[in-house]
Amino acid sequence: MSLLPRLKKILKNVPRRQTVALLLAALFLPAGCRSESGVPAASPAKNTRVPGLETDLTQALSSKRPVFVLVAESGLSGEDDRARALLETLAAKGELANIVPVVLDLALSRNRATAARFHATNTPVLFGLSPMGLIVTRDETAITKALVLSRVGEIGEHGRELDAKLALLDAAVAKNANDTAAQWELAEFLLARRNAREAVSHLEAVARDEKAGTTLRVRAWVELARAHSWIAEPEKGRHEANDLIAILGPKTPDALAGGNLVLGLQDANAKRAALARREFQAAIAAAPESVYAKQAAVALAKLPGETK
Repeated sequence: MSLLPRLKKILKNVPRRQTVALLLAALFLPAGCRSESGVPAASPAKNTRVPGLETDLTQALSSKRPVFVLVAESGLSGEDDRARALLETLAAKGELANIVPVVLDLALSRNRATAARFHATNTPVLFGLSPMGLIVTRDETAITKALVLSRVGEIGEHGRELDAKLALLDAAVAKNANDTAAQWELAEFLLARRNAREAVSHLEAVARDEKAGTTLRVRAWVELARAHSWIAEPEKGRHEANDLIAILGPKTPDALAGGNLVLGLQDANAKRAALARREFQAAIAAAPESVYAKQAAVALAKLPGETK
């Protein structure tokens, strides 16, 4: 019997307060499951508006409960190992109320793709997700018991408010997928929560809509390129930035500024200072008064000096 049916059968006759402990314990089932080193294998979550974690424990988001996601790497540091042990202990003791805990151990390379959406550049990082997958909290400081327990109530209360807003925005898009304003409003909401991966499809819809205003298309296209970079898809981000320059550049200098800004930020992040400098300068020259030029000027000032 696969892991998920086994869990459902077990949980049917288990008191609710023990459910979380059993779910976490399931991550460590020895044989017969698709888990290694205590981390679930990847599979799409179902029945959620915002795609959830690729994990066999689809109950984490389909059960309408908030989720803790700990991104850590076993053996990398004492902080990583302590954070993981803490979350496991709290769950086993039933101290996480209705929160479902999930550990993404980066020691397994396949988990890196799942974790990339969270832009976790350092570990450990603890994320609190609403039942619909919105990022409610993000903690990169020392993961302590007091911190974890303080997030339980916050995720429950604030998560419900955010999910209610998400449901309204999603309903507007579902009613008319060609409503550019609705697509943009939903994308902005998702970006505000740093759910960049989930915002991508809505940003694409606006950027590609030839009936939309050029200014809005440029904004959406810039955010689309930056969203790909945020979720560790730099090549896609670069492709979108170049497409923005090629397609909308002839229509407005803001497109040239926005595209070059994104390219410059990518190259600066990759320590390609000379190339980033040229791209920032191109952004400033294209539309000096634009918001993109101003951001490029700030980034340009942070670059290291010219190298010989």
